[in-house]
Amino acid sequence: MARKPNTLLSEFLDSNLSLPSIHWETVPPGVNPSDAWEMFDENVEGWVPIWFPEGDPKSGMSYSEFERAYFFNQNLERILKAMNSWPLWGSSTQKKHAVAFALLQLFCEGRSLCPKV
Repeated sequence: MARKPNTLLSEFLDSNLSLPSIHWETVPPGVNPSDAWEMFDENVEGWVPIWFPEGDPKSGMSYSEFERAYFFNQNLERILKAMNSWPLWGSSTQKKHAVAFALLQLFCEGRSLCPKV
């Protein structure tokens, strides 16, 4: 059974579309955006990034593959809403840029490098 990527990643995974320009002064020190943008696990439903938590950090309970995909989607939507980009709108490139910034925010939140939005 082939695993499918999260639908929010449709334009983001299109290599024909450019990634956004980065204003480095807004990126926490030591964060490489490619770490947030290039580490998807194609063997998991939703293609959840390998850096996304595998369990609840508070309780220590592990997530199943589908719970992890659900929480990944919920967090992307939460960040896109905070960016006023939900539902995704605009050209395919604009959608890719919005998801790229949301992924970067989620990556930073997961490492406690920036506040949760």
